[in-house]
Amino acid sequence: MRELQPKLFRRAVEIAGGVQKLCTRLQVDPHSLQLWSEGRATSPGRVLQLVIDLIVEDDLARAAQDRRQQPRVQKPPEEKGPAGAASGPRSP
Repeated sequence: MRELQPKLFRRAVEIAGGVQKLCTRLQVDPHSLQLWSEGRATSPGRVLQLVIDLIVEDDLARAAQDRRQQPRVQKPPEEKGPAGAASGPRSP
């Protein structure tokens, strides 16, 4: 969980609209939030649960607005050949 925590906090900052807004929402100081976002300290369980709730609520709201009829399919990354060139057919 320690390696996941920084990603969660960075995402929560995006959703909340900035560091100060997230600090206000979580009732924490910016220094603590910075330490958690950098993975230099472990957040209290209460704070981490609030962050996870914020992210899940945002994801559910986005999913409710998704009008696609088919599920989202992630394309595999293109393989790269020598010197970073994409493999596959080349034009003459």
